[in-house]
Amino acid sequence: MKSIFIVLISLTIFSCKNIISTSTEDESHMELHKEMDKVGEEYTKFQKQLLSLYIESEKNPDLTISKADSLLLENKNEKDKYKSQIKGTIEDQLHYLKAELYYKKSEYKKSIIELDFDDDYDFVSGDRACAYAANYLKLKQLDKAKSFVDSIGKGYYIYDYALANYYESIGNKNEAFKIYSEIKNDKSIKHYAYYKLAVNRLEELQKDNPKLLNEIYFPTGNPSYDIADSDDKNRTKIFNLMEKLPENKNWAETRIVESPQENDKNYYWVRVKTEKNKTFNYYIYQETFEIKFLDTINNKILTLEEWRKQK
Repeated sequence: MKSIFIVLISLTIFSCKNIISTSTEDESHMELHKEMDKVGEEYTKFQKQLLSLYIESEKNPDLTISKADSLLLENKNEKDKYKSQIKGTIEDQLHYLKAELYYKKSEYKKSIIELDFDDDYDFVSGDRACAYAANYLKLKQLDKAKSFVDSIGKGYYIYDYALANYYESIGNKNEAFKIYSEIKNDKSIKHYAYYKLAVNRLEELQKDNPKLLNEIYFPTGNPSYDIADSDDKNRTKIFNLMEKLPENKNWAETRIVESPQENDKNYYWVRVKTEKNKTFNYYIYQETFEIKFLDTINNKILTLEEWRKQK
C-alpha cells in the first residue's frame, strides 16, 4: 500500500485499479475462509455423530453397524454443498468403524471387506495396514499379516508395537521381548498410549510361564481416543513465558530439551539461543511454571534473581 502514496498523478487510475483488485482478492480470501469454516462445521458434526456410534457400539454393535449402513447410504446421496466436500472422509471413517466392530465380533473376513472399501491408494500404510495385519493374524494367514505389519511403515507411531505383537503371537518370545524392551527404554515415546501396553507385555514375558498374546493391535477410529498424552497447552505457555524474559530478547531459537514425559521429573528443560549467539538454559516447573536458570558450566540451578545478580 505504500506505493499508493508515492505514485505519480498520471498513474492514479492504475493505482485505483490495483486497490479494487486487492480489495476483491481480500474479499475472495475472506469468503474462502467462510466456506472452509462451514465445511469444518459439518465435519465437526459428523465427528460427534461418529463418537456417539462408538459409544453405542459398546452395548449393541449390531445396531451400530446397521446405523452405519444407513449413514453410508445417506452420505452417498448427499447433495448439500458443504457436506458433499467431506463425503469421501465420512465414507472411509464409517467403513473403518464397521471394520473395527466386525473385528471385535471375530468376523475377520467381513472386517477385511470393510477395509477394502478405502481403495484410494494402491499402497496401504499406517493404521489401516495395522488393521489388516490384525485380521490376517486371526485368520492364521501369517505371511499376509507380516506383510501388512511391514506396510505400516517404520517410524510410524504403532509400527514397533505391532511388530512385537506379531512376533509374540507366532511364539517368537525373544524377538518380541527385544522390541518391547526397546520401546520401554525409549523415553521420547513414553507419552504414547501404546507405551504402557508394551511395558505390560514385557512384564508378562518375564514370567516363568507367560500367557502369550494372540493378536496384533487394531487401532481404533474413535474420535475421542488420543494416541498420545498431549502437553501442547503447557508447551505454548512455556514459549510465551520465554518470549517475555528480557534476557531472551531477539531470540533466534527456543526448544524444549526435555519434558516431564521424558525425564520423569517435574520440570521442562528449555534452551534459548539469541541472535547474538548467546545460549540460556532454564528449568520451568510443571505445576507452578516457576522459571529457574540452569548454569550448565557450574552445574547449578539459580532463581532468576540470583542469576541476574551474578551478571
